[in-house]
Amino acid sequence: MLPKVDDIGRFALFLDLDGTVAEIAERPEAVRVEESTIALLGALRRAAGDALAVVSGRDIAVIDALLSPLRLPVAGVHGLQRRDAAGRLHWSGDACADLERVIRAIEADVVGDAGVIVERKTGAVALHYRLRPELEARCRAIAERAVRDHPELEVLPGKKVFEIRAQGGDKGDVIEAFLKEEPFRGRVPIFAGDDVTDEVGFGVVNARGGVSIKVGRSATLAHYRAADLHELHRWLAELARVAEAERAR
Repeated sequence: MLPKVDDIGRFALFLDLDGTVAEIAERPEAVRVEESTIALLGALRRAAGDALAVVSGRDIAVIDALLSPLRLPVAGVHGLQRRDAAGRLHWSGDACADLERVIRAIEADVVGDAGVIVERKTGAVALHYRLRPELEARCRAIAERAVRDHPELEVLPGKKVFEIRAQGGDKGDVIEAFLKEEPFRGRVPIFAGDDVTDEVGFGVVNARGGVSIKVGRSATLAHYRAADLHELHRWLAELARVAEAERAR
């Protein structure tokens, strides 16, 4: 069950994107955010006094395009990128000089594997096998081989994806960074996410006495669970509705 929250004005909201704000698609470029969801995010931002951020594995530019016309505080590439509420950009991680060569090697490795998708990101590359789940072991081996000679790179497993990215900040780190700044400072964090990379964020939120919400059924550190993103969105919509009713009094 999801918790009862009477006064959203005390909280800072952090939301993952794929699987939490938007439905996961077979191909990353096919993901779309419904207009009703964008309207919901806008209502939540107003209700929370602008203390709403998206914390995602996507590039910031991609997040902005998906959420347009909203432009929110956001963290991208699982914490390597961050744009704060004032619009300042932050980078956490050491650049890999050979990343382009690593990506080309991965692309060459999967040429014969129809359905395996290589997604380029800033400071990272994602190897998606959602269309070919039987190739999980092969994709894992490719990802691990890619970082073998590059200690500045790491492999992050996710839902039908292996991400190869520069070592650096994670989702917990960026939530901590936001909470040190206005308008997030002094608020109780709420974080909802659906994937393995969200677990570090749940740990930070739990340590601060916040509300951690896992979307889906897999094992988690989160204290609460939503069966799917539709249940989560209904809960978030109720938070926004109650806040709007309070303002109208």
